[in-house]
Amino acid sequence: MEGRGLKGIGLRGQLKIDGREFNVTTGNDPRKNVVRSEVFESGQYLFCNEDAYDIREDVQESPDPQYVKEVTENQHQQTINEIKILFRVYEKIKQLRQYLPHYRLGKVFYNRNFFPEAIENFQRAIQINPDFVRAYQRLSHAWLMQDKPAEALEPIQQAYNKKPEYPDVVNTLGVVYTHLGQMEKASSCFKKALKLKLDMVEANFNMGVVLFLASMDDDDAQGNVVVPARFMRTFKEMVAHKHYQSSFWQKQFARTREVLADGKKANVVKELLDLQKKILCTDASGDVMDLFFLQFMYGGKNIEGAEISQFTQMIHDEVEAHQNYADYWNELGIIHLIQCRDYFLKALNEFDRSQKVDPHYQNAQKNSQLLKRGKNGFLILLRAILK
Repeated sequence: MEGRGLKGIGLRGQLKIDGREFNVTTGNDPRKNVVRSEVFESGQYLFCNEDAYDIREDVQESPDPQYVKEVTENQHQQTINEIKILFRVYEKIKQLRQYLPHYRLGKVFYNRNFFPEAIENFQRAIQINPDFVRAYQRLSHAWLMQDKPAEALEPIQQAYNKKPEYPDVVNTLGVVYTHLGQMEKASSCFKKALKLKLDMVEANFNMGVVLFLASMDDDDAQGNVVVPARFMRTFKEMVAHKHYQSSFWQKQFARTREVLADGKKANVVKELLDLQKKILCTDASGDVMDLFFLQFMYGGKNIEGAEISQFTQMIHDEVEAHQNYADYWNELGIIHLIQCRDYFLKALNEFDRSQKVDPHYQNAQKNSQLLKRGKNGFLILLRAILK
């Protein structure tokens, strides 16, 4: 099994969990200073972790081979550990009567294409908190990503019944109806979403898709199509929108342009439905914080200061993409509290060391006693916030 485009140093490893076997392939491209780990199960690609690394200042022409080797090995092991932690948490919280850990774990599984585990955790979150609308949406997305729109319909209908004023819920319902071939219902949903949010570029694009699909001649499955100007306007708005300027989306849009230019009906229909699904189901909020909290609360070992710093840097790196999400700032605040906890425990340890050096040093005794009185309260507060 070959990784795609992996060059330089290459590593392969296998991981077996509960009768399942995962293959991890890690490669390093020293020309781009990028290391990438790809995960497969039964030959099927699941997800990848990719990271750029810095070149040491003393390197003149090419990176130090030992340094590149260490970077590659670290990335490889981190990816393996990530899978282990996810399934460790998965087993640990199965009977937990708190909806948020299940929702967080469902998000992380979802973003790595572990859809059965994602679905189970979203369903569990709904059972515990039937009013948590985001879990219904995520559950619908997970079914849709597996090309099962009939299964996706029930959860998003329930979400709509609870929050018909949420434009993203209405838009999701419209996409599910589109994939079920119920174009009139889909069109009605997109019209309502646009009434609720006039500048919702996704709903406007989806309306263009529905009108385009509805205008096609059902009797000529193999023929060519002419792309309506109405659809092209909505497509161009998507391409130009600030939320879709990443290389990932621009590559997706370039592919769509090629298929539209070719004009073969079957390919155009498939491409439009696939793009519509990707726009709806791609997680824009990220899951670095979710992964951190799950590891912190249920990962089975304490997170050291270096790991906290690493997660903090990853979270700060996402600020441009996620600064308009309320969740981002709320959870960044919690990260800082966790950093305080780490320094709190370090301070307590230093005061204890001071007393060992000089058992009669009164300042250290006083400080240690004060911290110990507040320790339990602080940790209880932090865990209460995380739950």
